[in-house]
This record gives sequence, C-alpha cells and structure tokens, in this order.
Amino acid sequence: MMALNLIRDRYNKWKEDRFLKKHNCRNRKEYERRFDPDYIPWAPQIRNYYNGYKHIHCFENYENFVYKRIYDYGPGGYRDGFHEICDWCEENLSGKWRYDILRVMKAPSTANQWEVNELGGGDHWFFAFMDDEDYFMFKLQWGS
Repeated sequence: MMALNLIRDRYNKWKEDRFLKKHNCRNRKEYERRFDPDYIPWAPQIRNYYNGYKHIHCFENYENFVYKRIYDYGPGGYRDGFHEICDWCEENLSGKWRYDILRVMKAPSTANQWEVNELGGGDHWFFAFMDDEDYFMFKLQWGS
C-alpha cells in the first residue's frame, strides 16, 4: 500500500511538472499569475486591464514608500518598499490580489483615465484587489 502511494505521488508530481513546463512556468504560483483570467494584458486602459478586479490602486507619487530603496545588497540585489508591501499583502490579505508596474499616462486626451502608453508614459505601481475588505486594509496600511 505504501509503495502504491509513493508511485501515485511521483506520478502526480510528474504530471504537475510537465504541465508547468508546457506553460513555461517554474511553479503553480507563477502559472496562476501569468494566466490570471481576471486581467487582460493587452487592454489599453487600466480599468480594462484589471477587468475582473473590483479595486485598483495606483501609487502616483514617486516620493511614496513603494518607490524607496530600503537596502542594497550589492551584487546580490536590492530591496525596495515595493517588496515590503508585497510581503505585507501575502501575510495579511485573504482574497485575490495582484501587482504590476506599468508605463501609463493620464491626460485630458485619455479622459483623465490611466492608459497604457509605452512611449510617453511614466512607470507606476498598480495593485488590484478582488475583495473590499482587503482593499480597505491595504488603504489603511499604505494610504496615498
């Protein structure tokens, strides 16, 4: 019986690894982020980009904590305020959420809505939330 369980576990692991390799993903979390049905990466406006999400938050002010460099590890990388915010979200939020850095612009020509603009826009961090309570907690913690 134990050998049968071992064989079944190995078979399930092989199937999962094969599935992830087919989709060019390292793990299930990366697969769920890349193939999220609630966002449309080719949409021109942000409200359409995060089509299935109820709440979208943009950090517009470059003086905000999200853009601050907290520590530089040298050749090993760095840690920004963005990393702290993502860690906090993973620990404290129960619903579905995602983040992206997008080159966008907001102008009268776009009806003062955020629109993806690869040529003339500025880079901003966007956080999107499905759950009202998660968004409320996020706003209380990180504001702006």
